[in-house]
Amino acid sequence: MFRTLLCWVVFVITTILLGTTAIFLSCFDSSGNIPHRVARLWGKIQLRITGTRVRIQGLENIDPGKSYILVSNHQSSFDIFSLLGYLPLQFRWTAKAELFRIPFMGWAMTRTGYIPIERGSPKKAYRSMLRAAETVRNGTSVIIFPEGTRSPDGKLQPFKKGVFLIALKSQAPILPITIQGTSQIMRKGDWRTFPGRVQIRIDPPIDTAGTPSAKEEDLSHQVRAVFLRNLAAP
Repeated sequence: MFRTLLCWVVFVITTILLGTTAIFLSCFDSSGNIPHRVARLWGKIQLRITGTRVRIQGLENIDPGKSYILVSNHQSSFDIFSLLGYLPLQFRWTAKAELFRIPFMGWAMTRTGYIPIERGSPKKAYRSMLRAAETVRNGTSVIIFPEGTRSPDGKLQPFKKGVFLIALKSQAPILPITIQGTSQIMRKGDWRTFPGRVQIRIDPPIDTAGTPSAKEEDLSHQVRAVFLRNLAAP
């Protein structure tokens, strides 16, 4: 219980301090790259305070000179900290719009160029997807959770329709990222935190160049098969 309380205190303090820092630095860096480095530090601090260790595999599948659609499964809020802290890429999040209304954290997300998704408005969600595709075409990777929300039990949920529109519009390669172990640190609906081990696996990119919109479902099945294979591995 003491560790959980400490984690929440550290989360609030670092969110205010580093969020303010990111907002200030964004005034001098319109690209958002420097504020993103601050966000990486924020993610690593949350992991360290919980006693979490992270192992990442497949870094050789990343070409630093390319931008990707980073696609990850979603087991816990700690997916965000893990990916922020350990993916050696400049990227922007697509996230539910409600997060952008949280003081300091939401303000920093907006200034850094993260992309809000209005789940209750198909038109606004579609415009957000187009904005994300433009971000990738301009050379910055974007990360999405195709399940749309955290899994309640760590198992892979159905993918939302339309999430691979970003890949088809940008014609950028998809980089599948499977994350395991975060559901043991903080489960959905539970405010307690526990020490844990996180494993991140990056698979070879999936080319989307020349893929028509009609193939979106096939693309979804291909990515899902990668996640299921990795999650089933001992």
